Amino acid sequence: MSGISTNFDVIAKLDRVTKGFGEVVAVSDASFSVEKGKITGFLGPNGSGKTTAIKMILGLLKPQKGKVTLFGKDPFYNSRVKQLIGYIPEGDAFPKGMKALDYLTSFGRFLITQREANRKELKLRAKEVLEEIGLSDVEDKRISQFSKGMKQLIKIGQGIIHKPALIIADEPFNGLDPVVRKKMFDLFNKYSQEYNSTFFISSHILFEMEKIAEKVILLYKGRTIAQGTPIRIREMIEDQPHTIQITLKNSIKFSTLLINNGNEEIISQIKFQKNPSSNEPQLEILTHKPREFYSLVTDLVVENEIPIIEIKATDEGIENLYKSLTIG
Repeated sequence: MSGISTNFDVIAKLDRVTKGFGEVVAVSDASFSVEKGKITGFLGPNGSGKTTAIKMILGLLKPQKGKVTLFGKDPFYNSRVKQLIGYIPEGDAFPKGMKALDYLTSFGRFLITQREANRKELKLRAKEVLEEIGLSDVEDKRISQFSKGMKQLIKIGQGIIHKPALIIADEPFNGLDPVVRKKMFDLFNKYSQEYNSTFFISSHILFEMEKIAEKVILLYKGRTIAQGTPIRIREMIEDQPHTIQITLKNSIKFSTLLINNGNEEIISQIKFQKNPSSNEPQLEILTHKPREFYSLVTDLVVENEIPIIEIKATDEGIENLYKSLTIG
């Protein structure tokens, strides 16, 4: 596509990288690598420096110290290397009034050269992607009328439209219910296996990464504090209690289901509150068995057809791990 070789065992690498903004150090002496053909999870709580690290890999920010390489090049000075990337951003800014099919077709036109596809082929590719993300029945609907979850799926579509060598995804499963999230896990695995696409997925939920990633990089307060398989990372924080927040419409019904189907370790405590950003009803659950808890939530949501607006873990488990690794 770009004339740049993708024949690297290590697709992206940070080597002792530091990046700050004024007095705030977002990434501090961080080192990690993203291997070809693998799905790598990039885990850390909000504010840990994940987005800053991603922007440096994308060549949007220049590190103050250390070195960033992408397909063997410095992405800040080699813009052509970015043609090999598919990017799924956390936020969105869709053109007003544009329909789903038109948007993906236009997006593909920027990323796929005319030598590789004509206008008709681009439209067929866009239709194929809409089928893959489960939105083919709303291809002529304006994106502005989509729900949060549907907009999230369109962003996934724009990231895979050109079958890129590397797909960087910033919280790609945010706003998706468990059933759709599972379908996207399967889609990412398909691209990894069929097209040898490499995935670098930012998340703050280890449970998600356990389902899809072969390797997890744990970033906390700008530092790389652990790397390894999801199972290894889980073992490191398994003994720590976790507080998990679930935003949904019918919090009373769901809390009753949790209590009736869990035990005291899985459901140690439940609090009723409001989501501070949306004012929607929210449950805050303390669990000493996070793996079992997430499995229980998935089963209950599917069996009882309960829509989840948002689910996220607070930072206690990772923070305790950080303290144990840095303080002892």
